[in-house]
Amino acid sequence: MRDYDYSFVYDPKKSKWETDKMLNSKEWKYACVVDDVLYYHDRYENEIRAYDPKQKCWSVVKGLEDYGGKISLFLNKVKEKTYEIWCAEITLERHQGGEIWGKVEWCDQVLTDENFSSANPLAVMV
Repeated sequence: MRDYDYSFVYDPKKSKWETDKMLNSKEWKYACVVDDVLYYHDRYENEIRAYDPKQKCWSVVKGLEDYGGKISLFLNKVKEKTYEIWCAEITLERHQGGEIWGKVEWCDQVLTDENFSSANPLAVMV
């Protein structure tokens, strides 16, 4: 979980919330979790990043396929006065050494509207 400044993890065995310095090192939001790995789109670097809580490290998802799960990523673009929402479906695979690779299976514009003033993207597991 993340608030404005910090990332927190919950340990159900201890019934305790704690901060995680490595998880907090990125300004992630609108994330999803597949097989206990957190994924988000880093809009500053235009990369998909993955956080593995077991290894306590961030990595950049590189380009292959089939982790057994997929993620759908919703992105927004503003062109002049038109607001566009794009969707990408990405398959994931973990390689030796812990690297996570992703392959964009599909990406397209799914909505265009001139009346949207703002929207919050939502990460979805498929």
